[in-house]
Amino acid sequence: GGLLDLVERAGKRMPNQVAQVLAHRLPDRRDSIDLALLGAQMGEKILITGAERGVVTFANCCMPIPGDDIMGYHTTGRGIVVHRTGCAHISEYRKSPERWVAIGWDREVSGDFQVGLRVEVDNRPGVLAQVAAAIAQADSNIDAVEYLDRDKNIAVIRFGIEVNDRVHLAEVIRRVRRLGVVHGIQRM
Repeated sequence: GGLLDLVERAGKRMPNQVAQVLAHRLPDRRDSIDLALLGAQMGEKILITGAERGVVTFANCCMPIPGDDIMGYHTTGRGIVVHRTGCAHISEYRKSPERWVAIGWDREVSGDFQVGLRVEVDNRPGVLAQVAAAIAQADSNIDAVEYLDRDKNIAVIRFGIEVNDRVHLAEVIRRVRRLGVVHGIQRM
């Protein structure tokens, strides 16, 4: 009675019969993800549109955004966790290759995606406001600010921001970098 049984039986039916059964069977989002996982195991890539929140989680360690090369890792209870292919945690996950899922970004992907920026600035009054204004001018929202390090002259600040994709992130970085008070900026 499970999904695999359904797929097995589907092979013995006419396509329109299969479509009718699936149309009645897919209101549960878990089933659609199970079908996508089944497709991924057969060599097809799952494409992320941005609407999968809740079934697909974006890893906090590397904060993938549209445009990044990504891999999915199937976890019990959390569905698919999406990581950037350059993420430090990937070496740990290589021990369980059967849990990896081929994944990519749909061309129509949309939404706000979290990303961290490490900004090194002059430590003086008004600098935080200047950086925040530059981020806002690039149409990005700030959801977290944290001082990582500071001394008399220099402050290192982590900004948690929301962007649409890598192009949007590049625009934010360009605007912040132009400020005379910024010594360095990098994605975390």
